[in-house]
Amino acid sequence: MPFTAVPAYALSITELTDILGRCFQDYFVPFTLTPEHFAARFIAEGLSFADSCVWFADNEPVAIALITRRGNRARLAAFAIQPGWRGKGLTKPMLSALFAGLTEVTSLSLEVIRENRPAIALYQSLGFCVARELCGYQGKLVEPRTELADDSLDGLLCAVYRGPAENTPWQLDPLCFPSLPCRVVKDGEHAWGVIATLTATPQLRYLFVDPAHRRQGLARKLLQKINAQYPGIGTPVAVPSAFSSLFEGAGFKEMVIAQYEMVRTP
Repeated sequence: MPFTAVPAYALSITELTDILGRCFQDYFVPFTLTPEHFAARFIAEGLSFADSCVWFADNEPVAIALITRRGNRARLAAFAIQPGWRGKGLTKPMLSALFAGLTEVTSLSLEVIRENRPAIALYQSLGFCVARELCGYQGKLVEPRTELADDSLDGLLCAVYRGPAENTPWQLDPLCFPSLPCRVVKDGEHAWGVIATLTATPQLRYLFVDPAHRRQGLARKLLQKINAQYPGIGTPVAVPSAFSSLFEGAGFKEMVIAQYEMVRTP
């Protein structure tokens, strides 16, 4: 059956949210976003409505792909097929055509659940390689205490961009924060954290310590203070596993689900 590929800009945010939820039914991690949350999350991540796509058959959505972009870097932020269309060999031709249409892209990335072996094999067949493992962490439930001061987003960004460039995962990149509802906290003069307030459950999205003051325990101390103010706070499953000792040393536990970041250089 022929499919019609429709760019995301031809659909409303409400329609895209509904299609995303329908296509992610029975997946490892289903999406249950409201249109407001969809807009806030994906626009903060750099959603390209021109590059993102929905495939239709007889006016019914079959699959959806969301592409985010930052300059010449692009990312497959989400891809899913409706349950009745899975197992029919549609994913590879759909994504091959989608990726071929991305112009002026020098790096293409995505995240995939670590245990999803068929998806990993598929992405490898499309030229992607595993770059690193990404984990999520959950703080302890403790008696709440208020210990942190607020800072401006400008103050944090000035500190970040004074330092050397760092290979930050897409969802945690400071470029998200001007469009993402969040609170910036500061501990002393050299350590910052970002708490996302997109939903009713706050989420730790970013830690930054001035490079000249690292390896002094400031990040661990900040994590403990954040958990004291937001008991049991979690992170997205987007933290490089290289930071596991930091989080575990601050009393956080690793979540069960982990992901691989995969990268393709066209």
